[in-house]
Amino acid sequence: MQCISVNDNIKLKNTIVTVGKFDGIHKGHEKLFGEITRKANGRQKVVLTFETSPRNFLQDNSNKTIVTEMEKQMLCDSQGIDVYMKMPMEKKFLALTPDEFVSQILKEKIGATTIVCGPDFQFGAKALGNVEFLKDNESKYGYSLIVVEKEQYHNKDISSTAIREKILKGEMITVNEMLDHPYCIIGKVEQGKQLGRTLGLPTANIIPDDTKLLPPKGVYKTVVNVAGKRFHSITNIGINPTVESGTQIKVETHILDYEEYIYNEIVQVEFYDFVRPERAFESVEELKAQIERDIEVCRGKR
Repeated sequence: MQCISVNDNIKLKNTIVTVGKFDGIHKGHEKLFGEITRKANGRQKVVLTFETSPRNFLQDNSNKTIVTEMEKQMLCDSQGIDVYMKMPMEKKFLALTPDEFVSQILKEKIGATTIVCGPDFQFGAKALGNVEFLKDNESKYGYSLIVVEKEQYHNKDISSTAIREKILKGEMITVNEMLDHPYCIIGKVEQGKQLGRTLGLPTANIIPDDTKLLPPKGVYKTVVNVAGKRFHSITNIGINPTVESGTQIKVETHILDYEEYIYNEIVQVEFYDFVRPERAFESVEELKAQIERDIEVCRGKR
């Protein structure tokens, strides 16, 4: 997959494109990607996505996202997208009228001959562009429009907002069903204080990206992907109050039945179920005993 920016000196031709924030790359987004794959007919499949939402940019509000930029690119690549084009949230782009957005971005820059979107798609300054505008201007700009109905979960439209609410509640089973893939945290394994190794329970420690929306502090049943291989694991999100005095949130994962050192490796931790909240213990021995019980719970959840 080619990753480029709208600011790059690149002009594509004869493409099929879908546009959006695509936070999470959830089941509804996958429906759009599936449609552009079915209708591509040899054309390049393009995703035009925003680096952050216009609201965040204008209000200087750093809302967390379900996926980081790196994770979003990886998920788009796994969906068979050919070109991943980022649109920086710069005022020159936010000020584009619907006509200018279609003519300058979708046509001149991307070369779209088919546009695929959901029924509530909005674009352009003040979100004045919509599906009706795109329908009315098909012949003017020389593209065809495909509108894909929203995907539902329990008779309600799937949305990134709804998924964020479930993540904040730690409802990982529901989150994964709405995403249609496991919620994950991807990062480089940092060398910590190695307390886990002295306890016989070594952990792979990740400092999550500042933009990442995290589930509540606590212990989770997880699976770790290391160098393309998947291993059952147990993960704690939090500050480890029994042995740490700081406030840095860490993602600490103990990989079951695994002994290799993986410092500086990029790993993907997939979350499947909530086990218990994080809490402080009276002693390190009590913490170790609880972790061993947690491991047995996770083994039983397979």
